[in-house]
Amino acid sequence: MQIDWLTVAAQIVNFLLLVLLLRWALYRPLRRALTARQEAVTERLRQAETARAKAEAAATAHTDALRTLEQERAARLQSAEQEGEAKRAELIAAAKDELAARRAAWQAQLVDEKADFLDRLRHRAGESFVGMARSILAEMADQDLVDRMAMTFAHRLSGLGTEDRALLHVAATAGNRPEILSSLPLSDAARGQITAALSALLGAAAEPVFTEDGDLACGLVLQLGSQRVGWTIAEHLDRFAQEVAQQLDTPEAAG
Repeated sequence: MQIDWLTVAAQIVNFLLLVLLLRWALYRPLRRALTARQEAVTERLRQAETARAKAEAAATAHTDALRTLEQERAARLQSAEQEGEAKRAELIAAAKDELAARRAAWQAQLVDEKADFLDRLRHRAGESFVGMARSILAEMADQDLVDRMAMTFAHRLSGLGTEDRALLHVAATAGNRPEILSSLPLSDAARGQITAALSALLGAAAEPVFTEDGDLACGLVLQLGSQRVGWTIAEHLDRFAQEVAQQLDTPEAAG
């Protein structure tokens, strides 16, 4: 099998471009977001520590004031106690407000984590369904099904576009012998249909080699030099899996 170095080079360039795009579009914004969040958390902790220190200082100052007032003027004890109770109630109310704010933030985070879990669960269910469909189709594959797929494959060869036909002609002209890969053995009738379709496609009598390939999931593949034309149920399942993933990614599915 010949290696298309131009294609390999293009793939390498595409990979490098993808890495650069990911670094620019994902890594940098993510790092900025994480830095901003860390700074916000640090600022909140600093403010909380400052508030706590102020509260402790206020409580200490108030206690000292009470002690001084008690020593100096017994007559002002009742009013000083009332003032202390009011201050304590204010501090308790502030602490309750802070606790409520933290609880609300925790609940919001819990809601986000739940939504993320449900999203992953939906994707996992879609993937499991596609995998189950692959297994069922693989178990149902028999001679009659393979022969019918061979008929469909022959029609597909007859309906190939101009560009694909030209590439196959070039590969055949180079002396490559066509090879037909199938998941199960083909009947003589199925081989005859494919040979006729291939001969019509190449414009000359074709003598393909028929080979069994257990890795194919219910389908057939034409291998001619570096050119490969296939029709397998796995291709349809792959497209179906992509459609399922796209549907799960839509806002309607997430809601």
